[in-house]
Amino acid sequence: MNNNNSFQITFVIMKFLVVSIRKKMIAFSISLLVMISFTACFKNLPKTQIVYQNDFETYNLKGIEVSGWLNGNFGTLNDIKIVTYNNTKVLGRFNNCSADLMLHKLPTHSALHVEFDLYIHDNWKNDLWKMVFDNQVRLMTGFSNDSSIQQSYPNWIGNGSALSPAGSNAYDRELPGACRLANSLHGTSLYKMDIVFLHSDSTFHLNCSDAVKPFNDFCEVSWSMDNLRITTINF
Repeated sequence: MNNNNSFQITFVIMKFLVVSIRKKMIAFSISLLVMISFTACFKNLPKTQIVYQNDFETYNLKGIEVSGWLNGNFGTLNDIKIVTYNNTKVLGRFNNCSADLMLHKLPTHSALHVEFDLYIHDNWKNDLWKMVFDNQVRLMTGFSNDSSIQQSYPNWIGNGSALSPAGSNAYDRELPGACRLANSLHGTSLYKMDIVFLHSDSTFHLNCSDAVKPFNDFCEVSWSMDNLRITTINF
C-alpha cells in the first residue's frame, strides 16, 4: 500500500471518529438541555398543601359549626350533625341551616382549592342554596330534583340568568332519597363542587346555607355534604 492510500484511509477513520464524537456530544447536549428544562419546569410547579380534609367517617366535625332553628330561635346546634346516607357518613342533613368552617394560620399561598360533594336530597324545586367565601357570596343558586321544574344551577338565581333542566351538571342523579329511601319520588342528586380562586390571607371562612321549603321538613327537602378538602396553592 502506498503512502497516498494510507493517508486517505487514515483521513476517513479520523473523519468517522470526529463525526461519531460530534453525534455523541450533540446527543449528550440535547439530553442535558432536556434535563435542565424538566428541572426548571418542576421547580416552577405550584406547591400545594392540604390544610383541611374531612370525610366525616369518624363523626368528627373538625371545627365545623352548624347553625339552625331550634324552639323558634336560630343559633348554634350542639348536637352532632353527621348522619349515615347511602352507606357513607355525611355532614347533614340540613333544612334552613348554615355550616361554617374557619381556618387560621394558613401557610403562604397564592390561591385556594375548595372541593366537596354536595347532596341535594328529595323534593327540591329550584330552592335556594348559597356558598360564601370570606363573607363574599361565591355562589347563590337553586337546585331542582323535579323534572317539571327547571333549576338555576350552574347559574345564579334571581339575576336574570337562563334556567337549566332539573339536575343539570349533576355528577349523579340516580341516588336514593335521604329520608323516605323506599318511596322517595325525586331521590338525590350529587354535585361535585370544585373551585380554585386567588387567595393569600392567613385565614379562610367557608359558609354554606339554604332557604328551602317546606321549612324544617327534613324528610321533604334537605341537603348534605361530604369529602370536604381545602388545599393551598403557592405559585
